[in-house]
Amino acid sequence: MNLLSVVIEKKPDKLQILLNKQIESFKNEGIEIDEKIAYDDPFYILDYSVKIESVKNYPISDFINIFKYCAANALYEYIKLCEEPHIFNRIIDCDYYYFNVKEKIEIQNNIKELFEKEKNQANDKNSEAYKRKFTTIQRFVDYFKTNSQINLRGFITFRLKHYVIELQDIVERAVEDFLMDKEYNEFIKLLKYFVDIQEAKVDTIHILLEEDNKYKLYDQYGKLVDNDYLKMIAAEMIDKDINYEDLLISSLITIAPNKIFIHRISKLENVEVIKTISRVFVDKVNICDSCEWCKVKANVEKE
Repeated sequence: MNLLSVVIEKKPDKLQILLNKQIESFKNEGIEIDEKIAYDDPFYILDYSVKIESVKNYPISDFINIFKYCAANALYEYIKLCEEPHIFNRIIDCDYYYFNVKEKIEIQNNIKELFEKEKNQANDKNSEAYKRKFTTIQRFVDYFKTNSQINLRGFITFRLKHYVIELQDIVERAVEDFLMDKEYNEFIKLLKYFVDIQEAKVDTIHILLEEDNKYKLYDQYGKLVDNDYLKMIAAEMIDKDINYEDLLISSLITIAPNKIFIHRISKLENVEVIKTISRVFVDKVNICDSCEWCKVKANVEKE
C-alpha cells in the first residue's frame, strides 16, 4: 500500500535519514515499510509504501496518519537543513544586492548567530522558533489529509509563504545588526584617532568599579583623578542624560593614558563598556577582580 511520494531536487539521502529516524519505532515493531528512490532529472522521487499485513498494533488509518505526521516532522527538518540556506541566499541576493561579497558573508554569519539564540528557545511555546516549527508542520499535516504526493519546492513556494516571510524578517534583523556593527566599528576608529593624536595627561589610570555602574579614577600614585577636564565632561553629559559607561569612556579619551587597569570587574553589569575600552586602547588595558592594589584601595575607602 502506497503511503507517500516526495519529490525533491537535492540531497535525497538527507531526507531518508531524517524520515528513517522518525519511523524507526515502526520498524522495531516489525512493520515493513518499503522505500524506493527514482531520479527523473532534475528531481528525486522518494516513494514509501507498507505491507498492510505487517501493521498489527494500529488500525491502518491511524498508522497512515501517524506516518504522515512523522513525514511532516522530517520534511520540516529537511527544509531547515537543506532548503533554508538557499532561501536565505536568494533573499540576500535579491533584496540586498547592493552589499558586496564580504558584507553578505557577515550578514550570513549574523543569521547563524540569530539561529544559535533560537536554539535555546526551541521548547518555549511563545518563541518565534517554536511557533514557526509548529505552524509549518501543521501545514504539512493538513496537506497530507487529502494528498499522498508532494513536490517540496512547490509546497514551499505556494503553501509556506508565512515561513519564507519569517525568514525575510530574520534576514532583515541580520542586516540591521550588520549596519549597527559597521557604525560601531567606525565609531571605534574615530575614538582611537582622538586617543592617538593626544598626549597622555596621566600615564596610568586605575578604574575602580563600584555599585550601580559607578566608578572612580586613580592615577599611578593612588591619587583620585578629579580634575577640571572630567568635571567639565560630567557637567556636559549629565545635561544630555548620558549614562556612567559613556561618561567613563569619554573621561578616558580625554585623559588618554598610556596604561589602564580596571579593578573589581565583577561589579560591572554592562560588559560591553569593557569591550569598547579594550578596542579603543587595545594593548593598554589590564583587567582584574582581586589584585592587591584594589584590595588595598577598597580597605582604605572603608576606613
